[in-house]
Amino acid sequence: MKIMKFLIILLFICGCTPQQSKPQPQTIPPTPLPENGFLIIGHRGASAYAAGHTLAAYEMAVLMGADYIEIDLQMTKDGKLVALHDSVVTLHNAQQAVADVTFDEIQLLSPGKEFDKNHLSYTLPNFLELRIVDLSEILNYFGDRVNYYIEIKSPKVYPGIEEELLRQLQEHQLLNRVDPIPKVIIQSFNTKSLQEIFAMEPSIPLIKLYTFGKKAHLSKKELKELTEYASGVGVNVEAINRKFIDKMHSENLLVHPYTVNDEETMRSLMNYDVNGIFTDRPDVALRVRNEKNNTDIELYP
Repeated sequence: MKIMKFLIILLFICGCTPQQSKPQPQTIPPTPLPENGFLIIGHRGASAYAAGHTLAAYEMAVLMGADYIEIDLQMTKDGKLVALHDSVVTLHNAQQAVADVTFDEIQLLSPGKEFDKNHLSYTLPNFLELRIVDLSEILNYFGDRVNYYIEIKSPKVYPGIEEELLRQLQEHQLLNRVDPIPKVIIQSFNTKSLQEIFAMEPSIPLIKLYTFGKKAHLSKKELKELTEYASGVGVNVEAINRKFIDKMHSENLLVHPYTVNDEETMRSLMNYDVNGIFTDRPDVALRVRNEKNNTDIELYP
């Protein structure tokens, strides 16, 4: 009988004692980008005036006042992160995937030959001497004197590209800094790739790229997922509208349209309060931005 009473008391105590809840994982918000101002992002450098993704194009973008140089990354067979837009190149009179050739083979290409010599005033006279470079060479050349806007291209084709990118950025001490604007921004069309970057290094602002057929629009579900890791969106300029911009801003997401080269569109986007543009002509964007800033000063002395 005593044993029975003991068991009943024991069961009562066990059943009434509140169980400790499992600790919930902490959620880290995406790193915000500066809301004020208008970023000029040199699309593949100043690619209206020099072959894109070459050191000359990047240097020219910096001299023209670009806030960021934009770099598209592919990965070669020997693991080099190469600055190239296309995942396929023509070598030995045949098309080959970048993933199937070495960086030395990539060096056989002459980006200057394919460059559209448009006879703009800044076009380089020695364009045939330009060559394709890899990320490490770009980082060694510019160091921390410029800001980098890096796109991970075709991440499904290049396993480990995210880890290698972060390794190089860390090696050059470009992460977890205190700067007026972030030293590095990473963008991609691939959600999973951006989420992997966020999981490994949440301090980097991330931009999700979109190409819309008509008007830019995201569902509530898409927005909810986006705000869990991204700081903004990059959108084809043809699809941009004021309603979309205002919606992104209401979700604390910045908007960077691509690719904008004419002054009229630049002015319109500034009036729409977009937060920056990708452009092949940073010099034009700088002039338009300065005009807008001077006008604002005159209106609000």
